[in-house]
Amino acid sequence: MKRNFTPEELLTRWEARREIQNVVGKVSQSYLMMEEAAIYDRFWSKREDVALGVNEGWYAGAEAVKGYYDALGRKIALSSCLIADRFPEKLAGKTEEELYGVGQLGVKPVDTFIIEIAGDGQTAKGIWSLHGTYADITPSGPVSYWDWGYWCLDFVLEDGAWKILHMQDLKDINNPTGGDWADRPLSFPEDPAFAAMKDFDFPKPNVPAKLRETYYPGRPFTETPPLPEPYETFAETFSYGM
Repeated sequence: MKRNFTPEELLTRWEARREIQNVVGKVSQSYLMMEEAAIYDRFWSKREDVALGVNEGWYAGAEAVKGYYDALGRKIALSSCLIADRFPEKLAGKTEEELYGVGQLGVKPVDTFIIEIAGDGQTAKGIWSLHGTYADITPSGPVSYWDWGYWCLDFVLEDGAWKILHMQDLKDINNPTGGDWADRPLSFPEDPAFAAMKDFDFPKPNVPAKLRETYYPGRPFTETPPLPEPYETFAETFSYGM
C-alpha cells in the first residue's frame, strides 16, 4: 500500500534526494579534479561492511575500499612523475603538488538517475548512467579510453549526512578511443620512459567475482543493473553490495 507522507516528511525527502544527487556529483567532480584519494574519507560511510564492486569483483570492507582509492592516488602521483621526466622542457621546476595529475584526465559525467529514499528515511539507493572518458598513463604512455557503464549505490544516513554504503562501478565500454568497440582493443608499443607503470601494483578485488563483462562481439545479452524501487526499510529491498 502506498504510504502517505506529511508535507514536512515530503520536504525532508526532497532535501535527501538533493543531497544524494550532490554527493554523486561531487564524486564525479573528484575524478575530474584528480582528487580520487580523498573520495573515501569525504563520501563513504565509516561502517566496516562497506563494499565497492567493479567488473572483476568486490573490494569488501573498509580497509579494501580505502585501499582502492589510496592506490588511485599513488598511481596518479607516479604517473605525474613519469610525465614530468618525459617532458622536462615543459615541466621543469614544478613542485610535486603542481605536477600532481599532469597529463591525466578523468571525465565521469553521470545522468538518467533513479533515486529511491526508504520510507523510514534512514537509507536510499540510486543508479546513474555513466558516459565518460579518461586519459590513463600506461606502459605505452598516455592513452585515452572510453568509459561507459553504470554507478549503482546504496546510501545510509550517518550523523545527519548521506554517505555511500555500497557502490558498483560497472563498465560496459572500456576501450581506447580511436578504435572500433567491436574490434580487438587497440594496442600500442611500450615506451621505456613509462616502464615503471608496468610494475605498479594496483590492488585486486579481495573477493574476486564476475560482476559484469565489457562489451565484445558475441557478448550475451546483458541486462541493466536492477533499478531502485520504493521500499520501507533496507531489509525489504535488494542491495547493491555483496
